[in-house]
Amino acid sequence: MSRELPSHLLQFSKDKKPVVVWNTTSRCNLKCVHCYASEAGTGRELTTGQGIKLISDLKAYGAPVVLFSGGEPLTRKDLPELIKAATSSGLRAVISTNGTLITKETAKILGDMGLSYVGVSLDGLEEINDKFRGLEGAFSKAMAGIENSMAAGI
Repeated sequence: MSRELPSHLLQFSKDKKPVVVWNTTSRCNLKCVHCYASEAGTGRELTTGQGIKLISDLKAYGAPVVLFSGGEPLTRKDLPELIKAATSSGLRAVISTNGTLITKETAKILGDMGLSYVGVSLDGLEEINDKFRGLEGAFSKAMAGIENSMAAGI
């Protein structure tokens, strides 16, 4: 069963339930050259209540994992609440992030909510990454986000 497998082995599950990627927002703190999301966001996000209902529906369907993405999912103030709703229902919760907003405090909160994985996007070493991401220091902040996540057990 997919819910019993680590995420890297889900492709071998007999029940083949989908990993759901939810673009929770189009807002972001960076200006990446490749990005399809608007910095300002569309203002057309699900509310917290609608997000919790979506998570409930995903659980009822049997999805084993919900991946919170964006834009930058950490720009949503309710992300810890959404993660907690997912993990409390038995879903595995993971995020895809640029990593720059993961402070020690944020990492602890995410870990306390049951987040099991943080995927941080990097586009090369510091000079290339920062140019690609549109912010000087983005690489260093992303690396700190990875370290903070690891220190929090994620």
